[in-house]
Amino acid sequence: MTQGVVMFLAMHAARRDDGASAVEFALVAMILVLFLLGITQFGVNFYQWIELEHAAREGVRWAALCNPDDDTKARVIAAAPGIDIDPGDITIQPSNPTAAMAGLPVEVSVTYDSPIFTPLMQAFFGGGDAITLTASATQKIE
Repeated sequence: MTQGVVMFLAMHAARRDDGASAVEFALVAMILVLFLLGITQFGVNFYQWIELEHAAREGVRWAALCNPDDDTKARVIAAAPGIDIDPGDITIQPSNPTAAMAGLPVEVSVTYDSPIFTPLMQAFFGGGDAITLTASATQKIE
């Protein structure tokens, strides 16, 4: 009888740990998913920022060649095919550079609201639904 009691207690003790790994996984999985969503959101924002930087450099090169603002804005939009830039978010200073301004700097600035694609990440970025990305480039007018 004593051997049966010892065997029962040993089996009962082993049975108490049956769900422990499932609970531990559930706790760690939430943190892991949050971490992966953050990495993905960062990657998307970084890609869009690089697109904006490229578009600003392309636009300032076009503006430095004394092209009209509308042509420069079209060039900026075409240089960033991965994102939808609104022409109103492109600033060119000075406006409509001419050959008489040769040697002076021209600056093209581009602003874009990058959407946050998961509500969980919105809480970490201040509750807004977008992150404002800005890029600018300066070059001398030729």
